[in-house]
Amino acid sequence: MKDNASPSNERPDENALLEGVYDRASHLHANDESPPAMPEPYGDYVQTILDYQERRRGALTVTITLLLKKLHDSRQDIRQHQSQLEGGFSGRGLDERVVTPFLRSNQFPHMAESGWLTRSFEQEQPYDLNYTGNISPPKLKEAFLNLVDGVQNQGVSAEDALLTIFVGLITHRDRNVNLVLSRPINLSIAQVIEKLRLHHGTMAQGASRLPVLSIHAILNILARETNRYQGCTVLPLEQHTAADTRTNLIGDVNITDGNDSLFESYEIKHNIPITSELIQASYEKLQTTPVKRFYLLTTYPHEDYSEFNADIQHIAQSHGCQFIVNGVDRTLLYYLRLIGDPSDFVDEYVTHLESDSSITFALKEGWNAIVAE
Repeated sequence: MKDNASPSNERPDENALLEGVYDRASHLHANDESPPAMPEPYGDYVQTILDYQERRRGALTVTITLLLKKLHDSRQDIRQHQSQLEGGFSGRGLDERVVTPFLRSNQFPHMAESGWLTRSFEQEQPYDLNYTGNISPPKLKEAFLNLVDGVQNQGVSAEDALLTIFVGLITHRDRNVNLVLSRPINLSIAQVIEKLRLHHGTMAQGASRLPVLSIHAILNILARETNRYQGCTVLPLEQHTAADTRTNLIGDVNITDGNDSLFESYEIKHNIPITSELIQASYEKLQTTPVKRFYLLTTYPHEDYSEFNADIQHIAQSHGCQFIVNGVDRTLLYYLRLIGDPSDFVDEYVTHLESDSSITFALKEGWNAIVAE
């Protein structure tokens, strides 16, 4: 096992260190060479973190941050990941300043701001083998804590671990980038809806984002083609992890009018049944917002929404907003009948799949498989 880095005053800054390891990894990948073999079981631990790179982005981000810190300052106990811990440092600060921007710029899986914003990693206790944070699944927690222990206590090379991670990330990214998504043409509206229903029902991490992309895609076309939305703008989607309270928007998809006032908002639920309590929670968000229509949509299969008529009437009388409750599929079916060519929607939806950073390789592969059926 190699010694870890020399003291920080003999090393480049963190950005230069990270870029240097990335350049080495890129060279290895381009020449189809492997990084230095890691001692077992630490090689398996690194592979586990790579296996969960898209499903548990917080674990990937925190791991890279800790390895970078050890490279930059070999004297730092990287288990002490918060400044308030004895001898600690601000892992979150290093992540936000260096690691997450690096991951984002290189099209690697990343969090919106920091891996430390997940409850699993923000506990005020060292990342030792007794850490009680709820990192899931257990296999990932074991891999993360044992890799940190190996680097801190067993002489495992932080640089080799980071290099191995980067080679894995580059390999995965290139598979993703080179994947061509299917854009079928001449599908009937019924066929489009069926393929969307199957895709929305994919049992894969991040599938809850898919109906949001569908609604945003169809509204982009309606804004171009229908009189109702003349002069309106469909706002760009927020990051999947962004909270409405932080963005000052009341829905997942929002439309403004020609005066930049909120015109329509769509709140989209995935596999969650509509209830009076859910309607009330949505109403509380829009009470002080003069929006003309608010849609509460779900992929959950409801047979009848008439039981919510009293709730909807109450909102209309007290606020003036048209509050519409419906299914995602039903809404898309109606909207598809209004546009000139359903193929335009399919093309828009696939473009969303390609460009949205939260859509995993598995979800993209799933779309191609559904289209090929």
